[in-house]
Amino acid sequence: MAPRLVILGGGAGGSELAAKLGGREDLDVTLVDRHASHMWKPRLHEFAAGTIDSTLSELSYYMLARMRGFSFEQGEVERIDPAEKRVCLTGPAAPCGAGAVPRQIAYDRLVVALGGVTPDFGTKGVAEHAVRLDERVDADRFRARFIALMISARATGRPAHVVIVGSGATGTELAAHLRQVESGFFRKTGERPRDLLEILVAEAAPELMPGAEETLRRNVEARLHALDIDTLTGAKIAEIATDGVVEADGTRHPADISVWAAGLVGNPGLAGFADFELDKKGRIVVDQRLRSTIDPAIQVLGDAASFTPVGADAALPPTAQCASQQAAYLETAIPSLLAGNEPEPFVYDDRGRLLSLARAGSVGQIGFGRKTDLIVKGQFANAAYKSLQRRHQWTLLGPLRGGVAIFADWLSPAKGAQLKLHG
Repeated sequence: MAPRLVILGGGAGGSELAAKLGGREDLDVTLVDRHASHMWKPRLHEFAAGTIDSTLSELSYYMLARMRGFSFEQGEVERIDPAEKRVCLTGPAAPCGAGAVPRQIAYDRLVVALGGVTPDFGTKGVAEHAVRLDERVDADRFRARFIALMISARATGRPAHVVIVGSGATGTELAAHLRQVESGFFRKTGERPRDLLEILVAEAAPELMPGAEETLRRNVEARLHALDIDTLTGAKIAEIATDGVVEADGTRHPADISVWAAGLVGNPGLAGFADFELDKKGRIVVDQRLRSTIDPAIQVLGDAASFTPVGADAALPPTAQCASQQAAYLETAIPSLLAGNEPEPFVYDDRGRLLSLARAGSVGQIGFGRKTDLIVKGQFANAAYKSLQRRHQWTLLGPLRGGVAIFADWLSPAKGAQLKLHG
């Protein structure tokens, strides 16, 4: 019997690893996810704003499993038993309230790729009143609230107020795409930004996009300014209220919708699944070959992994780029380990970052070797941004199907300035 590889989580890294290894005759690969379909999370803000422009942005795991030769098991992870090498699952729940029976999946090697979530850092009111864009359902709920808010603003003449806490990729890109959507609610020509919508991006750090290269930060700030989006730095948010965001000094910013986009930590379930060693952000600590410290047969990738390169002071940040590189590494490392060999350590290659700011264009920082000092803008940056998802789709669908599907998607009449104002 072929060794059983179970992958928990079908995000950027988990789905790519399943697609890469699913067709091998010497492995029995099973992907587990609680959702029925996969989406490219870096574009979640576009689902929220309603500006998604690709028919391939959501792919069925069931369809991918059939195409790429792996098994798919939909359900929630309840527990991992390293001693018995079993994963306990439950669900999913049906709309009527019934659910699938609890079951167990045996494995020889396990990969945990369960992603991360946006923490509230104990801030009052975040759980009750703020939107956090962690999953597709969050994006759908946001869009429904946003549409109702914009219709009300158009009817009353009072601009809607959206405050986004956090100036990372999610916060800045969402702000830009909301400004693009605003024009879809105008009834006459000549209306301007702020006529219907006022947007504030609030950042706790002294500058926007903390950790980014200075030139990139200045470019993003200038583009947000061109979109008439307000920015605020050094904003220590103490509370999210029903109608506003409150700083620690009592300063209040009105908000009809508050979006909390302040960082990312490991999936909170990781602490209860097994006796993993976790870092201060709730991510599973791994060695240089992405193996957990409690069991070398359990490897971890993506946002769930706390991987610190040799000589580095901190673990790698949670990005789709990192997850994809770790999936590519495990594609060869896992068969090597199963064969009794010791693979080379994982080496991360930082290729920079790219942001899509809707009609303000794309901007990014591209790396060459160990340097990340080239700032790209305009059409080149836009093409590079879209190519990230295209490469991901190519990996999932395979060269032939991927090429045909991507070409058909490129020709789709839905391409362009589509505003998806429905579910």
